[in-house]
Amino acid sequence: MADPTLSPDEGSNPLGDALATTDVLRRVAGTVAIHLYESEYLEDGTYVCNTFIGEGLESLLGPLPEDKTPEEAWEEAVHPDDQETYDVLDKLESGESVEIEYRLVGYDGRTRWVWDRMRPRRGPSGQLLVDGIVADITERRKASDALEEARAQLQHIAFHDPLTGLPNRVSFQESLDEALGRCPAEKCAVAVLFIDLDNFKLINDSFGHAAGDELLRAVAGRLQRATRTADVVARQGGDEFLVLLGGIEATGNEDDPEYARNAAGVVARKIRRTLRTPFVVSGVEIFVSASIGVSLYPDDAPNSETLLKHADTAMYRAKDAGRDCHALYAVDRDDALAQLSMAGRLRTAIERGDGLVLHYQPLVRLDGGEIIGAEALIRWQDGGRLIPPADFLPLAERTGLMAPLSDWVIAEACRQAKHWRDRKLDLYVSINLPPSFWQPTAMRHVLATIESFGLNPDRLMIEITESAMMVDSRTSMDPVIDELHARGLRLAIDDFGSGHSSLSRLNQMRVSTLKIDRSFVSDLPEDRSSAVLVSSIIQLARNLGLEPLAEGIETEEQRAFFLEHGCELGQGFHFSRPVKAAELETLYRASRAVEDVA
Repeated sequence: MADPTLSPDEGSNPLGDALATTDVLRRVAGTVAIHLYESEYLEDGTYVCNTFIGEGLESLLGPLPEDKTPEEAWEEAVHPDDQETYDVLDKLESGESVEIEYRLVGYDGRTRWVWDRMRPRRGPSGQLLVDGIVADITERRKASDALEEARAQLQHIAFHDPLTGLPNRVSFQESLDEALGRCPAEKCAVAVLFIDLDNFKLINDSFGHAAGDELLRAVAGRLQRATRTADVVARQGGDEFLVLLGGIEATGNEDDPEYARNAAGVVARKIRRTLRTPFVVSGVEIFVSASIGVSLYPDDAPNSETLLKHADTAMYRAKDAGRDCHALYAVDRDDALAQLSMAGRLRTAIERGDGLVLHYQPLVRLDGGEIIGAEALIRWQDGGRLIPPADFLPLAERTGLMAPLSDWVIAEACRQAKHWRDRKLDLYVSINLPPSFWQPTAMRHVLATIESFGLNPDRLMIEITESAMMVDSRTSMDPVIDELHARGLRLAIDDFGSGHSSLSRLNQMRVSTLKIDRSFVSDLPEDRSSAVLVSSIIQLARNLGLEPLAEGIETEEQRAFFLEHGCELGQGFHFSRPVKAAELETLYRASRAVEDVA
């Protein structure tokens, strides 16, 4: 009896239909040989090929043996390791279309990769017929393998220091974020040690840069030997190193509030002792000491960025104390009172909307300078002083003001976007949201705010960090992501390349834009490593169907570099600093006037 899920052939042309299918043409683009076939399966499980259109089996198998039928020759040529992939008869019997890739070991000694798409149907007598397309994809697979190897090399370059082989600042930040993410559940602490070699410039000036490089490599080795395998030792740059102590737990006295500080102090002293043994560089004994700053999570900072900043501050306190020592981060009483006072004024400013303002940096088409959007950046006029975001945003996080502050930013950005829409300006506003907003309730609140101003959601773009994207709960966020996409809200990954992204997660999130982190841009186009890395990010974005946007463009040479490598959007001081809304409108109209003249 014919399987009811497979409809009988009613005079259609399945082979022609398959060839016309656009996704088929897309998938086999660039292949060496494309063939169409129709197979009929017999009751004993074997099959005969009724139709085969193409260059002939010889193009896929080489010269066929005279003692075998074409069907037998094909079956025998399937690579032994791919037999399981090739065995799809059960799926075809159940009416399921199949698309597979496998290898054929040809009779000419060559191994070829083929892509095989099979669509089952039932013939007039109920027999199983399969319409298929098979294509030689050997060259595509070779290119893919080479790309994977190059990608692995680029991954190493991006996350490691070339001189010492240690993880670099980007890799350290990723490890630190992961360690902080584990801490709440494990009820532990995390310490960051910021290490600066004392008087290293004198060593460089006395013995030369080659000796200095040799010494840095030796220091890196000693730091690794002085720490646990689970700890992370990284090179910050120059003569500065970082050490991450994750998962610090109380031992013995569970109520000791100083357990984490004591543990970090033990490691800091061990590192200093390790470095005191003289180094022998180019046959000369060199004595090295270090100033070490220590900060702790959660005592000293709520996030990785502030933790690093405080460790750096503590390191300078160690230098001020005479060098060759370590210092723990501590907020002195006067600074604490000043912070409390500032927090109170910030709360008042948010509640009254007094003193807060958004400045806008243009998002530009790099070929003609046309402004297509603007990134909203918050500023705070506290009396007679304009306080930079780096000073009050960490304070807002520590004091629980980030949520109401973000609400103000969203509403003000929507108000400005509506004003520009009413004045016939065709541009969208991009806003940065903290990781805490990357959850269903907060994102639906964002949508509701946008719609309360009568705006289409595509007038705004939400920027989220790589770390926020990677730690979200897929089960809770996927429905919201679908809703955001359906409503037309733009999503961008901010500072791409400074963290670690899952490519599959990027696809699932339906991100539209990848913003290339400015740290990769500053050394372009002279720095070859940065150039290779940035061009790879651009190509990756294009392959994923995403729009790359370069941050921090400051020179004409950088603009030209990105255009040459296929990045069409950018922002930076080369075009404009962040400006007030009225000035942004003037810049917008000027950019369109230039475009019209062109």
